[in-house]
Amino acid sequence: MSRRGLLAAAALALALALPSPVRGETPEETFSRGNAAFEKGSYEEAAEAYRTVLRYGIRDGRADYNLGCAAFRLGRLGEAILHFERARRLDPTDPDIRANLELARGRCYDRVEAQEVAAPIRIVRSLQDGIGPDRQALALLVLVWLVAGLVAWRSARPGRWNAAAGWALASLLLLLLVVGASWLLTRDRLEGAPLAVVLAPSVEVRAGPGENNAVLFIVHEGLALEIRAERQDWIQVSLPNGLNGWVPGEAVGKV
Repeated sequence: MSRRGLLAAAALALALALPSPVRGETPEETFSRGNAAFEKGSYEEAAEAYRTVLRYGIRDGRADYNLGCAAFRLGRLGEAILHFERARRLDPTDPDIRANLELARGRCYDRVEAQEVAAPIRIVRSLQDGIGPDRQALALLVLVWLVAGLVAWRSARPGRWNAAAGWALASLLLLLLVVGASWLLTRDRLEGAPLAVVLAPSVEVRAGPGENNAVLFIVHEGLALEIRAERQDWIQVSLPNGLNGWVPGEAVGKV
């Protein structure tokens, strides 16, 4: 586990100032208590402290990341991957989160091969993940202002538009289109698809929502599944290879 993730002492959010009705602690104090317990090797105590922080409704990648690390040390692979996935969605550019998520995924029993992706696309996706959707959105906003500023500036001049200004505008618009498309694709890939992680040691995937339906295949703890639909206490899920079916909602955790 990265010491950077453990020892980050800054306030998680404005809500961290709220006192705990049970222990008289603020969430920040509970978070620090969890870090101290983790350092001592008391992983169960640390995990419970991080869960307490998350029960406040605080969305902070560090709390999910640290809980994932504690769960991993306790051998709870499904819970670890669930919280690493949640942390990745909150902070997709963090290399520690990505590295620990890949480490945990490597311990999964199931090996589901996704559709082959060409090398150039993998390189582009890796670059997009490194930049993250938030930075791409900021770059998109800057480009919009540059286009608007150029149009306003040239329109106010006596000579107005010339060839150089036209090429500059065309270049900015092309860059705006590329960055905008990249932002949308990155956001949808990292944040768009709803996921569920298998928490039980094994789960039977059935042809329909109910125990009376035929078992199609079995999945195991830690596997991430894409959520397709929900019906009462059942969730329709699909695997990267295209297989799909229904699992009990209690057997998985939603990212």
